[in-house]
Amino acid sequence: MTASALNTSEPSADRGRGMPSPWVLPDDGIVDPIAVEIAAAGARRVALTGTERLLAAAQILTAGHHPTEVARRLHLSNDTARTLVAQVHRFGLLPVPNLWALAYPPADAEVSAA
Repeated sequence: MTASALNTSEPSADRGRGMPSPWVLPDDGIVDPIAVEIAAAGARRVALTGTERLLAAAQILTAGHHPTEVARRLHLSNDTARTLVAQVHRFGLLPVPNLWALAYPPADAEVSAA
C-alpha cells in the first residue's frame, strides 16, 4: 500500500473538471442552521448543501457585504459567488428567513396548525 492510498482525507488532486466537490453535499431536504452560520461567519470551511450555501450567501449579503466576501467566506470563485448572489435575489431570500424559527417552530404554532 502506498502512502497516498492511506491518506483519504485530502481531496484528490487528479479530480477533473465537473467532478463534485467534497464540500458540496447533496440536497436532502434538511437545512443545518449551525452549518449555515459557521459558513456565513467565515469561521471555517464547512460542507454545505446547495440550499445551505444559498442561505449562507443571503446572510453574508444581509450583513452588508459584497459578492467578493461571499466568495471568500464560502470558498468559491468570484463567478460562482456572483451566480449564487443572483440566485439569492431571484429566490427572494433577502431578508434572510429565520432558520431557527423554521426548524423549531413554537409549540403553539404546531397546535394551531393541527
